[in-house]
Amino acid sequence: MRLSFLLLYVGGVAAAWAQAPESDPGRRVDALFSAYAGDSTPGCALNVIHDGATVYEKGYGKANLAFGVPIAPQSTVFDIGSASKQFTAAAILLLVQDGKLALSDDIRRHLPELPDYRELIAIDHLLYHTSGLRDFTVLMTMGTGVREVDYRSTEDAWSVILRQKRLNHSPGAKFIYSNTNYFLLGQIVERVSGKGLGEFLQERIFRPLGMRQTFVRDRHDLVVPQFAPSYASAPGGAYTQKDINWEFTGSSSVLSTVADRAKWDRNFDEPRVGGEWLVQHLQQNGTRSDGVKLDLGRGLFLDRQYRGMRAVHHAGSTAGYRAQFFRLPEERFAAIVLCNADDANAPLLSFKVADVFLADSIRKRRAAAANAPAAPAIAAASLALPGRPDYAGTYVDRYDQGLHTVEFSDGKLWYSAPRQKSLALQALGDRRFSLPGKGGGSLEFFKQGRRRLLTVARGSGEPAELERVRPLPAGPQSLNDYLGTYSSAEIDTRWTFVARDGRLYKQAGRETDKPMEAAFEDAFTVAEDSELIRFTRDAHRRITGFTVDNPRVLDILFRKER
Repeated sequence: MRLSFLLLYVGGVAAAWAQAPESDPGRRVDALFSAYAGDSTPGCALNVIHDGATVYEKGYGKANLAFGVPIAPQSTVFDIGSASKQFTAAAILLLVQDGKLALSDDIRRHLPELPDYRELIAIDHLLYHTSGLRDFTVLMTMGTGVREVDYRSTEDAWSVILRQKRLNHSPGAKFIYSNTNYFLLGQIVERVSGKGLGEFLQERIFRPLGMRQTFVRDRHDLVVPQFAPSYASAPGGAYTQKDINWEFTGSSSVLSTVADRAKWDRNFDEPRVGGEWLVQHLQQNGTRSDGVKLDLGRGLFLDRQYRGMRAVHHAGSTAGYRAQFFRLPEERFAAIVLCNADDANAPLLSFKVADVFLADSIRKRRAAAANAPAAPAIAAASLALPGRPDYAGTYVDRYDQGLHTVEFSDGKLWYSAPRQKSLALQALGDRRFSLPGKGGGSLEFFKQGRRRLLTVARGSGEPAELERVRPLPAGPQSLNDYLGTYSSAEIDTRWTFVARDGRLYKQAGRETDKPMEAAFEDAFTVAEDSELIRFTRDAHRRITGFTVDNPRVLDILFRKER
């Protein structure tokens, strides 16, 4: 969302909110969606469920700007993007109930053409995004020239998946969200059931629950009655149509209405499809191979991110569609938001809707939390332990490419994360330190062979795993070593690096030239693409190639062309 638009939106919501009495939740919710309620904007559909019944339902804005068709919550159909994954997970669990597969099955038992990575990847690894398989949607678009508006088929997905030589990590060792996992789960459903994924979901889930306007779109050119096109915001308050012509199922491509999604929500409280077993297994936390518990179920995220309450949710974002399925089981509450505007923050809107309808419950929970005993303070003696200057340096998070710094000054260690101010660490031991301030957290330094490592734990999520890297050399850098063309067999593309005005630029596919920033020795970031590029040298210090990482794809190898 553009900053200027966001400020106008927040200001407008605040004014409308102030005029709406707390006793009128409908008016307060309408204020939240006021930016999308005009006659010339795309918008959102909302369904709110409490104690098993829809308590509020409304459409805001236009389903089709060209014809001025308004959004209707009972009938307007949206692409729900990655929120489709929970249906694929449910299909797998139904086949487990049928005795046709097991969650521990090696996926190559059902998909034998997959590369043999010499490590067993189980179906459950796919369900929990712990397989290590690289995200095929990222592989297809990272500097290849492929765009959402280009036609891409199931065969195209298979082609790039089969070219991969390595995993992001060993199966079970780490959670990295990857669309490949759920694309392959959809393929397993089709091979095991002998039916298309869409046909299977219709027979086993959608029709039994009365979800008459929900189905899988496995053809990009399919004509869909009451289907809302999606839109992207443009300068001057205008919108452009934003299309997607990809036909991948399993990871996405379910079309639905908020009214139909409400019927799926009710199945969690009063299970008709799959019984209590299915509901429990969808909402069962995963565990890494080292025993760390994941804030993740099968096809759903599980955490306590909303007012300390257990939340079950999954968002979707594809083309200009934005979706959110948000449940609070302890309150028997759900908010379902589907939008056709790419500047709509569907998750945030769902949280704000919950604030309105659960205001009394939230106040009671806050009062109880305020009266709870405080956590024990760190012993003063432990704070007196000295810092270690040899811990200072630049550390990189391999999994999100963020750069962290640790400095030694005035006898203390100071830590700063990306886009955050430096904090003085409080010693808990020789290697362990705590972070002061709201939320707290802890750091631990350790060695693994020659590698210097650091873990950073904050909140209930997985600890970040960082490695110390060699800093940038002092003085101006020569860019000549890096210039040239490099190719990757795994994504079937070439990238060229050129220098202009003392800066390195990446040229790839149909992309415009993208500026690069030096990060550490022989490493550069491409901010627009969230990429970290690390050049490799031979024994004579000549550049031989590079590897590239981004949050969903690690260690893609490029070799320098002679």
